[in-house]
Amino acid sequence: MGRFGMSAKFIPTSSGTSALGGSGGGGGGPSFSYVSASGGSEWNEGFADGNYRFHRFQSGGTSSLSVSSGGIITIWAWGAAGGRGGQGGNNGGGGGSARTTITVPDGSTLYTAVGRGGGGGNGCYGCWGHGGGGSNSSGYGTGANGNHASCSGCSAGGGGGGAASMVFLNAWGMGNLKIAAGGGGGGGGREGCGGAGHGGAGGQRGSNGQCGSQGGCTGCNNDSNGDECGRPGNDASGGGGGGGGYRAGNCGGNPGCDCNGAAGGGGGSNWVGADEGDLTGQGFGGATWAGSNCSPGSDPQGRRNGAGDCNGETGVIVFGYKNP
Repeated sequence: MGRFGMSAKFIPTSSGTSALGGSGGGGGGPSFSYVSASGGSEWNEGFADGNYRFHRFQSGGTSSLSVSSGGIITIWAWGAAGGRGGQGGNNGGGGGSARTTITVPDGSTLYTAVGRGGGGGNGCYGCWGHGGGGSNSSGYGTGANGNHASCSGCSAGGGGGGAASMVFLNAWGMGNLKIAAGGGGGGGGREGCGGAGHGGAGGQRGSNGQCGSQGGCTGCNNDSNGDECGRPGNDASGGGGGGGGYRAGNCGGNPGCDCNGAAGGGGGSNWVGADEGDLTGQGFGGATWAGSNCSPGSDPQGRRNGAGDCNGETGVIVFGYKNP
């Protein structure tokens, strides 16, 4: 089986799209006909060992790429960032990163789910005030809501966890998952005297808050979606929500005493499936990169385009394959 475009057209499709046309790289090669996803972009670029076609999806939600003639494709993904904690709370973590190179059979469909960022918490919001968890609209890899503020005092809610960015082959479902880039955890809410913990980036633990509050661990949930952890019973601010991922992160802990900041949520885990290795001979085999606080995971050969930065930035998915 040749690379995309060697013997037939590569035709991505998506709902809510507009028809576009493009041509393969020179030399009288076959044309590429495709329909662009809303918010997506496509371009040719000299890259690695030749001229490549790239497709970038940076609008949160789902799309699909229907492939008439299969071949080798490299996929890069960055998860979305967690939201900032309320009332001067700490930052939400940046997204994690993953890369895989696979052979896609003829007649396949790649389903994409780009993570949306977590919402920011609110300050001095009795009983409420958490930031909502981000979603990618697939039902998988959803970030958790931040913890609510307590029902007494002037406490603040935690930021929501960011959603993972994920790609599935031929059907939705974890059994068809090919790649997942974890979302960042939400930052802890703050009240008065003490500083709150930073949300962990994708693949990173959240940082501790004050008065015994522990940062959420990364990828410690039993499934890809984060779980909401409720609100503190005392006069205290809420911890950040865990980021979505192959396994979601846990929420940050709430402080055990008044006038202190809560902990940051853990980032979701990054993952690649049965990667086929460096099929192109250009060093594009499977790999994952954990982020660090506000900094997303980094693949120097990727096409991040500013995605996954801390405090609610959307994730991104990029496809690349060699033109004929």
